[in-house]
Amino acid sequence: MRTRIYNKMTEKEVEDYLARGGDTMFLAIGVVECHGALPIDCETVAPEAYAKLLAEKADGLAMINMPYFYPGGTNISNATIQMSVRGGIDYLMQICHSLVDQGFKRLFLISGHGPSVCTIDAFCVDFMAETLIHPCHLMSMFIGRDFDINKGLPGGNEDYMLYGAYKIMGQMEYLPIVPDSEETSAVRSEVDPVMDRFSKLYAANRGFTAQVYSDPSQHGGGIIFRSEEERLEICTKGEEQMRSRVDNCNIIELKEALGEYQDYIQRMYEKYPRIKAK
Repeated sequence: MRTRIYNKMTEKEVEDYLARGGDTMFLAIGVVECHGALPIDCETVAPEAYAKLLAEKADGLAMINMPYFYPGGTNISNATIQMSVRGGIDYLMQICHSLVDQGFKRLFLISGHGPSVCTIDAFCVDFMAETLIHPCHLMSMFIGRDFDINKGLPGGNEDYMLYGAYKIMGQMEYLPIVPDSEETSAVRSEVDPVMDRFSKLYAANRGFTAQVYSDPSQHGGGIIFRSEEERLEICTKGEEQMRSRVDNCNIIELKEALGEYQDYIQRMYEKYPRIKAK
């Protein structure tokens, strides 16, 4: 295929994909918020890169250009676009209803932002009840990683992934270079102790805090590049890490299981018609 990025395909290319039985869309769900030395769309570009790579691996298409969703506690910054959880759910409802009507039956929503669960997980449950199509939310920090659900993720440097995404999406020029900088990374301040204490206690009880930072520097960090060579080196490492994670991801098996599960859902809703969404 010339491209798997849905937004960049021609009408005929989309029709040809559907006509040969293609039915899978990877939707990159982003956010625009303050992020230290990184561009404010870094957690949009990363899901887009993963959506592109997963679409290539699992014979799907990738939908990009959806950057505005609930940001969480960074709305104190003038660089952050604020979007409500409810607004994001409504937006996804319209997009995904259209996709299902068009012929896409297996939907994967890719995010790279912690608070995205507030929007996407709630959307997935309601959308399944309405359509019997079960969207899958894949968070980039879990893609292709082995982990114990009871112990959380293993340690490791996740920072390079964001830079690799810019290389994969052909956008490295948007990563700034500061030749005269004496710093190698942006300062990331400690969060306010009041929020930190509450969030940790609440999380221990499986709660998700609607956070409000007290300073934009509490969210961000990132590498300060001093040359194009340094930027290319880090972005190349990040691309290698991201591609390795996708290689290790069982997305083809998951895609097959999703189809089987949706057939199962159909049978259960026929068997118990009272549970259909009113």
